Amino acid sequence: MAIHWTEELATGVERIDGQHRALYDQVATLHEAMRSHHLERIPGVLDGLQRYALEHFADEEREMAARAFPRLAQHRVLHRTFVEEFLRHRAALSAGVSLSGVVGLSVWLTDWLRDHVRREDGQFAEWVRSPRA
Repeated sequence: MAIHWTEELATGVERIDGQHRALYDQVATLHEAMRSHHLERIPGVLDGLQRYALEHFADEEREMAARAFPRLAQHRVLHRTFVEEFLRHRAALSAGVSLSGVVGLSVWLTDWLRDHVRREDGQFAEWVRSPRA
């Protein structure tokens, strides 16, 4: 379930790439807390991840708007859907952090982040690199 940033995921926008690296690091911190059975750390990790994801989404959407990215509206929907799903996972853990609940959240986060950065943000990277009139 490990997740690691690689430069092939870079968009070419350093601020966004730096935020992606930080998101990968935060998910790795969640994995480590889970692996080491330090479940008491999970709520704090999730708080930080939620704050940072919201900040990142706002920054990324501003950057996409500034560059007239044609898929911005669809991208916003993906970000909003992520937030809704993340909050559902958090709510399920609110009664008590369980290893199985954290594993489910961790698997979902890992898959979503990997796929979103590679595919969706990859489209933005292509837009950034493409010559336009």
